Parts: sequence; C-alpha cells; structure tokens
Amino acid sequence: MINLQNKINKISGNFKLENEIKSGPVSKIFSCKFNNIKSIVRFDLPLASKLNLNRMKEIMILNEISFLNQSPKILFENITEGILIWEYIPGEQLNFSQKDELLLTDLSRSLKKIHKIKLSKSLVTNFNESIIFYKTLLVNSPNQKLINKSLKLFEEINDEDSQHVFSHNDLNVTNLLLGNNIYFLDWEYASMNSPYFDIASLVASFNLDHSEINILVEGYSDNFIAINKEKLKKWVSFTYYLDYLWRISIVKLDASYKQSMKLDEFENFLINL
Repeated sequence: MINLQNKINKISGNFKLENEIKSGPVSKIFSCKFNNIKSIVRFDLPLASKLNLNRMKEIMILNEISFLNQSPKILFENITEGILIWEYIPGEQLNFSQKDELLLTDLSRSLKKIHKIKLSKSLVTNFNESIIFYKTLLVNSPNQKLINKSLKLFEEINDEDSQHVFSHNDLNVTNLLLGNNIYFLDWEYASMNSPYFDIASLVASFNLDHSEINILVEGYSDNFIAINKEKLKKWVSFTYYLDYLWRISIVKLDASYKQSMKLDEFENFLINL
C-alpha cells in the first residue's frame, strides 16, 4: 500500500483530494482540486515500477497528441513519486446499450485519428516488448500450458500483420469517456501495435454483436487500412489471453492479489473460449 499523505506532500501547488474513482493493483485514481481547477490525480502503487511501464514516455506521448483534443491535459507530474494530475474532462462513460450506430461510427473514426499519428521511434516502443516482458517474467509459472498458448497465438497473428500503428492498447470500458468529443484515458500501455488490437479490444470490452462490429469496421476501414473480419476474430481472442497474462503477472509480482485476479475463473473461461 501507499501513504497518500506522503505523496500529497510532494505535490507543488494548492491541492485538495476528493473522491476515489478507481483502484487497482497498479494505481489509485481520485478526483481532486489542483490550483482551483477540477482535476484527476493518479497515485502509483509499488507494482507500477515492476510492470515495465515508462511514466516519462507516457507523459511525453500525452503532450505530443494533445492537438487531437482526445486525451487529458496534464497539469502536474512527479515521475519519481508516481504522481500524475490531469484536467477533469466532463462527460460520461461510453456505452452502447442503445445500439447507437452514430456513436459507434464516431468511436471508430476517433480511433483511426489516433492510429494515423506519427511519433518518433525513440518515443514509442513496440508492443512486442510487452510480450517479451510477460514471457520472461512468467517462466516456470503455474499453468505454463495456457501461458504458452497465449504467446503462441500472439506470434501467429502478429506475423500475419506487418503494419503497426500508434495504439492505445488498453481500450476497456473505463478508459473511454463521452464529452464534447470521445476521450481516450490512461495511456500507460501505448505503443506501436497492430491496428487490429485496439479494434478487437473495443469488440471484447463492449461485447459488440455482429451488426455492431460491422458498423465499427465500416467506420474505420478506408484506404488507410481495410479490416479483415476473420483476422479481427483472432485478435479478439488474443485480448482475453493478454488479460490473462497481465493478471498472472500481477500475481507473480505480488501474491496478495491472487484472489482479486480470479485466475481460476479466468482460466476456465479461456479453456472454453
């Protein structure tokens, strides 16, 4: 755990902590006021330093892509202490319960704008590095058979797709916000990756049905990239396997999270996938 007051003392400026928004093994996120501006603060937990996350590059990426107005504006950062404050974005969590075709199309087009961004190779790593990290960390872990299956699936689909684009890599329900624009939050896993991964993450996270997938793909596909639906299915499967690699890595680094990661339940899900 972390001593929040000790972290708060490291913040330069007028700061008031408010309500907890989200908590996980890597960080805690709260609403706050920073220099009288409604804001959001993220405090890293000890595991953040063990998960191959580069906070400096995350901040540099956010600054580079700010022109799109689809990501948070940074107000304060202290990399050493694991503190990041960004301006509050008014809006609501994205959902497709109403089968909103226009919203799905807007989402796919917003994602395409991100995928078209060109950033320096020195700034953006390749997603393969994350896979290498998991592979190295999880040697001799329980259920090596399922781990190897996950890694083999990635090798298969990654070899099929030579085109890589700048990708968010963590498009779950909590990281998408609908305000004046569609905003993409939590860029800590951003890297170069197959364009299929972010699209597949949306399909899996929102449990999109066949017709919704068609809308998403049609909104995204053009001369930039044409999406192959059979290939997309493989990437959707991989999103679940990657979630498993992340969960088992968390437990490998800190066994106290074993119950909250629900590994047995998730392994059964993957076996029946």
